Amino acid sequence: MIEGLEIIKNNNRRRRPIFIWLGMIALIFGVTVDGYFMSDSTVTIAYIPLMVMVGFLSSHLMTNIILSGVAAITLQVFSPNQWEPELFFLRWLGYFFIAFVIRTLYKQNTDERNNLINFTLTLAQSLDARDKYTAFHSKNVAYYSYEIAQAIHLSQKECDHLYLGGLLHDIGKIGIPESILNKPSKLTLEEFEIIKEHPQIGYDMLQHVPAFRENSILDMVLHHHERYDGKGYPHGLRGEEIPLVARIMAVADSFDAMTSKRAYRNVKEMDYAINEIRNGKQSQFDPNIADVFLELIDQEKIIVRGFE
Repeated sequence: MIEGLEIIKNNNRRRRPIFIWLGMIALIFGVTVDGYFMSDSTVTIAYIPLMVMVGFLSSHLMTNIILSGVAAITLQVFSPNQWEPELFFLRWLGYFFIAFVIRTLYKQNTDERNNLINFTLTLAQSLDARDKYTAFHSKNVAYYSYEIAQAIHLSQKECDHLYLGGLLHDIGKIGIPESILNKPSKLTLEEFEIIKEHPQIGYDMLQHVPAFRENSILDMVLHHHERYDGKGYPHGLRGEEIPLVARIMAVADSFDAMTSKRAYRNVKEMDYAINEIRNGKQSQFDPNIADVFLELIDQEKIIVRGFE
């Protein structure tokens, strides 16, 4: 589980080189425009893109001060006006302010994202403490969902959200009695009706977290047991009425449920699980998502995991 969350953090770090290249382009652009094309005037605005990139890249206040000073000095060198100390320091202050504001906003966004990851990890570990099967199941569903999302070319952010949602999709089982969760024999109809409440319980638990409303995790938690033919729960959604992320998770969830050891049965054969996914197209599963998942298995692009 921790390994998967580290992948998400690393994906966020990999975006920083983009800002490095953009910063270099912004510097070249500023110098070129100001020094060559506008040599008879002072184009203060030409250096603003550079300071925006500085704000994204720099993690230390002193870096902002130094680089904003470099930009102000460069502007002064190319300026056709005479040296004016007051104007120089005013430009320096203006550039620093731009970089500082961008740095503050970027850091706040990064901190919020890391807090979300850590909060998700805490919730997922609470499942581990209560039910070993559910914890490993959630980790496996997160992995399968992430791989499906990548295969259908969702954005990296959406793939990351699917991993987090996979860890939390069964969080509502915290509200289900342990005597039902860990029952060694088949559930009665009454007990199954209680189990069916866990998507709504999970949704009610997480709906007050703004980040979960914005990144579709609530859709995953609430709708991962909907069926493509409309016979699922809790709302009986049909076809594309079901959010895409929930249709992805439905395939991942069902496959892992069939290939993992549970309290009331042993692992089923791999071929059985694959046939169930194949036969469930159009009825239980989105046929396109099911085909993508089966292709990933056939090409051995994912590792089939069971209860560890």
